[in-house]
Amino acid sequence: MKKMKKVIYKFPIILGIFAFILSLGVGLFLTLKEYQLIQIEENNKVSQAAELIENRIEEVIYTANTSVGILSFLLQTNKVDQNFLEIGKNIIDNVDIIDQIQYLDSGVIVATFPLEGNESIIGYNILADSAVAMEAALAIEKRKLFFAGPINLRQGGKGILARQPLFKGDEFTGFAVAIIDWQKFIDKVFNGFQNNPEFTVDLFKHFPSDATRSSLLSSDFTVAEGPLNEIEIPQGNWVIQVQLNSSKTLSSISFALVVRLLLAVILGYLIYNLANQPKKLAKKVRETTRKLRLSNQRFKLALKATSEVIWDWDLVDGYTFRSDNFDELLGYSSNEETNKDEFWKSKIHPDDLPIVEKNLKEALFGDGDKWYQEFRFQKANGDIVYVTDNALIIRNKFGKAIRMIGATQNVTKRKEAELDLANQKQRLSNVIEGTHAGTWEWNVQTGEATYNETWANILGYSLAELEPISIQTWIDHSHPEDLKESNTQLEDYFAGKTKSYEAECRMKHKNGHWVWIVDRGKVLSWTPDGDPLMMYGTHVDITEKKLREEEIKTANLNLQSANAELKSFASMASHDMKEPLRMISSFLKLLEKKYSPVLDEKGIQYINFSVDGAKRLSALIDDMLEYSRIGFDESKLDRVNLKALVEEVITLKKDLIYEKKAQVNVGDLPDVSGIKTPIKSVFINLISNALKYQAQGNIPLISIYSKTEGGFCRITVEDNGIGIDETYFDRVFNVFSRLHSKNEYSGTGIGLAICKKVITQHGGKIWVESSEKGTKFHFTLKIYGNSSD
Repeated sequence: MKKMKKVIYKFPIILGIFAFILSLGVGLFLTLKEYQLIQIEENNKVSQAAELIENRIEEVIYTANTSVGILSFLLQTNKVDQNFLEIGKNIIDNVDIIDQIQYLDSGVIVATFPLEGNESIIGYNILADSAVAMEAALAIEKRKLFFAGPINLRQGGKGILARQPLFKGDEFTGFAVAIIDWQKFIDKVFNGFQNNPEFTVDLFKHFPSDATRSSLLSSDFTVAEGPLNEIEIPQGNWVIQVQLNSSKTLSSISFALVVRLLLAVILGYLIYNLANQPKKLAKKVRETTRKLRLSNQRFKLALKATSEVIWDWDLVDGYTFRSDNFDELLGYSSNEETNKDEFWKSKIHPDDLPIVEKNLKEALFGDGDKWYQEFRFQKANGDIVYVTDNALIIRNKFGKAIRMIGATQNVTKRKEAELDLANQKQRLSNVIEGTHAGTWEWNVQTGEATYNETWANILGYSLAELEPISIQTWIDHSHPEDLKESNTQLEDYFAGKTKSYEAECRMKHKNGHWVWIVDRGKVLSWTPDGDPLMMYGTHVDITEKKLREEEIKTANLNLQSANAELKSFASMASHDMKEPLRMISSFLKLLEKKYSPVLDEKGIQYINFSVDGAKRLSALIDDMLEYSRIGFDESKLDRVNLKALVEEVITLKKDLIYEKKAQVNVGDLPDVSGIKTPIKSVFINLISNALKYQAQGNIPLISIYSKTEGGFCRITVEDNGIGIDETYFDRVFNVFSRLHSKNEYSGTGIGLAICKKVITQHGGKIWVESSEKGTKFHFTLKIYGNSSD
């Protein structure tokens, strides 16, 4: 060993070469580590970008899940025709990303909001359409929310459908659906990433019918050469793919590699020179160099490994040292100006500065050694971000704070998520408030209950006035007679006989009168033994509805009594009036038969005029009797196949149609809700008029067709007859209204009055359009199965 040392000091070039090789090795090692750290940073950058996109998609999923969850709950506890439009409007108004909601009975769309512009999809069965049935089947199979698409919507546009399957036990009953416009989805999720020079991003879709995945953004990854990251979104069978367009790994370490090579050369040269110095000095230099190198390496690696800004605040001199992350995280360079106390205070949000200064003062002048504060801070580009300061306070022997060492972290993402969650809760609250419903939660096992303020307000109270609150509160205010029925409905629901609990009951108002309530609820959690645990529901005030029902019931009874009297009178009057007419007609015919040889032509003509008048008066009495007998019993409403009904009328009129060589064209006609016989009389009268009121020698051309208008269909009977002057449009529907003499066209003038009475009783309207080239009679009837029916 001594000989080796002598050789080294005798030949210092050997020590210089050794130092060069060692320094170069250390330099290469550090370069390798830096290379790995840069790779890690780039991978992290790609991962953060992918996670940001994932979080945005999760936000959309959460929003859709929340909205569809509310819709699903209310659909399973309410009647669809009562609150769907109001629920839909509140959801659309309060949740920006949702454009449309739907309710599907099994696979058939039976309700949608908004309806305007989307009428064509009512009745559309998605399970019968192979283009969309597979993803619908996936939602049913998973028994939870599933995002289908993007798909081309039948009503136009392109969108994503958040489908929540509905089940009654294990039986699938339908879907609650929220539709998100595809472009809105792209703008929200990929905002800042489209045409981004730093990243190439795409969203891939695994369609059930295709084993491969399909690009939804058609991004070109051939130009990207950096790290790549993929994240699966199982709720929609999507895959997020993000790749860095270019890697700076090699370029970042090139300069450091050259510098370290030069340093190795310089170090070798210095060692070569230092080898000539005394042994002790050389050893001390080597030891100091090694410690400094290791310390510097640890510090650099520690700073690179964290995303926080490390800072050291000298409270005595008012100077702050900050790590290089200060520039990367907040956009400011660390210099003499930014290291002053005044700079940091000037960038704290004005609304947060007073509380920050107050808490900092209390921490510094107290006796603790920890400091934590969350506040808003302005970045160099003007953006406001949320940050947290977490620091250790160092004090002198007198307890005075002389130094603070800590870290600043950007927590904007977490804070925005918290604020977004709060907004979502507020929106849900707005939906509940928008329906003016009281809400309740009931622990069935313990009897504990919670009500919202609206629940108490319906009864004229505030919640504070009803305390202590429990299920007994509801029992004490319920009408004893209705309470028994409510308990029966509740027991049936718990036994599985009904899919939800619903009961109408009276509850005692603070002022002493009774308020009618519709009480709906559903159990959402059960005990391990299968007993109901937590039940949730709503209270809706239906007092006005009940009062209107009673008024309508009374009015209907009075009307039925009046109609019965009118029919009885009309029947007796018809019989009494037709008897003398028959006698007059009979004796006139006998007179004609017996005395025709002695009567001149004028006398026989007078007898014929009298007989004809008696016949027309008899027909008029029959029409009046028919008009008086037309009634309307809502309990007899049924499905009426208009197509088949019109064919029956055509068959009935076939002789007259053949005689006039008429052509009758019948288009597609829907099934309507009505009473068949009265509706049939409408078509008999309109087709008869279309055949009757024709110019001499004209061949009748009759067209019957329909058009959907909301929950109604508009049926049109069009002819090419003589037309009706516009001044008579309203008059034609009056009883005994005739526009032509009996010599020109036969009839009593009651047919169109009968049509108007029938259509009005069915909740529709009838009107006429006409010109010299023909007439169009339009009337409306409710489509069978419509939610408003």
